[in-house]
Amino acid sequence: MTATTVPTRSAGRPDRASEASPERLARLTGALYVLLVVLGMLGPLTLESMLVPGDAAATADNITAADARFELSLVAWVVIVAVDVAISVTLYLILAPVSRAQSLVAAAFRLVYSAALAALLALLFVAGLLLSEGTGRDTEALLALETFSAGFLAALVFFGLHLVLLGSLFYRSRYIPRVLGVLLVAAGIGYVIDSLASLVVEGYGGVLAVVLLTPAVLGEVGLTLWLLVKGVAVPGPSEDRDSAPRGAHGAGAAGG
Repeated sequence: MTATTVPTRSAGRPDRASEASPERLARLTGALYVLLVVLGMLGPLTLESMLVPGDAAATADNITAADARFELSLVAWVVIVAVDVAISVTLYLILAPVSRAQSLVAAAFRLVYSAALAALLALLFVAGLLLSEGTGRDTEALLALETFSAGFLAALVFFGLHLVLLGSLFYRSRYIPRVLGVLLVAAGIGYVIDSLASLVVEGYGGVLAVVLLTPAVLGEVGLTLWLLVKGVAVPGPSEDRDSAPRGAHGAGAAGG
């Protein structure tokens, strides 16, 4: 009896035809960034508009007067965490050919930020419960909200480190204009300094905060628009190897 040979795929090697292309991943990432912007208006900005530092009664009045909006902001925060996790994955898949190790570390920093934010969300729900009970526990609710804000600043340090690595990867890749990569690195440095200064420097803010965070606005908005409209320019096999990122031609896929 003759054995029938059945073609099999190599273990651990997915069918490349089924993998999402860098172009599709880039546009998906751009769309996810746009969703983050929309959610940011419902979550972080809503909380910031209601929180009155040091004034428990005013904060409680603001939240109880807009109870439905506060609850909607809690939902927005949860979705923000989910979207951030998704972006961590798509950015890793896009940039792994440039440097698998650096892309993995960049994704890890963003996932640490997301995990910290997810844990901190419990404080927002606790504050909401304290205020909804109407037991006069406004001071405890304010403490929960201010603890969340401080924790969020600490988590942004990890997000800033993610942006530094992300900007470096995009700069090396030539997938997008290099100026955007430089802006992302500057944005990451700005986030780290601004967050730490907000936590430890009394009276910090004003012009210095604006200067530090301006690259974040330009870099992240620029990246979002470029990925959504232009996608990424992946070097072709006929291009000079010296001008393409390592791994773009299939060599050095391990990166690093």
